[in-house]
Amino acid sequence: MIGLSALSSAAFADASDQLRFRRGELVYSEGENATGAYIVSSGKVKLVASSSNGKTLIARVAGPGDIIGLSAALSGSRNDTNAEVLEPTTAAYVTTDSLYRLMSCYPDISMWLAEQLSAEYFSLCREISLLGLRRSAMSKLASLLVGFVEKEGCKRGEVRVRCRLTHEEMAQMIGTSRETVTRLFGELRDAAIATFNGSTLRVNDFDHLEALTH
Repeated sequence: MIGLSALSSAAFADASDQLRFRRGELVYSEGENATGAYIVSSGKVKLVASSSNGKTLIARVAGPGDIIGLSAALSGSRNDTNAEVLEPTTAAYVTTDSLYRLMSCYPDISMWLAEQLSAEYFSLCREISLLGLRRSAMSKLASLLVGFVEKEGCKRGEVRVRCRLTHEEMAQMIGTSRETVTRLFGELRDAAIATFNGSTLRVNDFDHLEALTH
């Protein structure tokens, strides 16, 4: 794993179990006791929170290198989301006891996990900002799409990003309706800024898309 010494990486691998999940499976369920954390090796997992009235919100989408369930595992609490697999996924599962043992023996693992918790907190704050501020639906969608592009590490020129989220799932991430997301994509297409076909997001004008986030 990035940022860990060879010795620490080997110890982490020895303490983990490699698991495989099919599209649509749950890695863990909301409300169940957390027994460990999962490091995504390949694939994508969406973290979905539900309200008592049946509404759902996608908190984030985790990809290779991301850890899910870490804060609940370390605090010994219940999972606050469902972790649903978007595409065939492999993940390394590490129990809470093993996490604490590794942290006590390998300082760089402690630092790495702290960085992961910080990234999780930053992502949560970003989602709260996205949903809580008085922003237009277009601004929220543009912010979401810019985040997808930035995660791929490319910003200029024509950008193509693989994205398996549906319009409904994107709507759940920005707190609006599927119909609104579909309409907004139509506006982006007509303005030659971006298109979304199948599982491919194509951004023709990143600067213009980024300007829409404000």
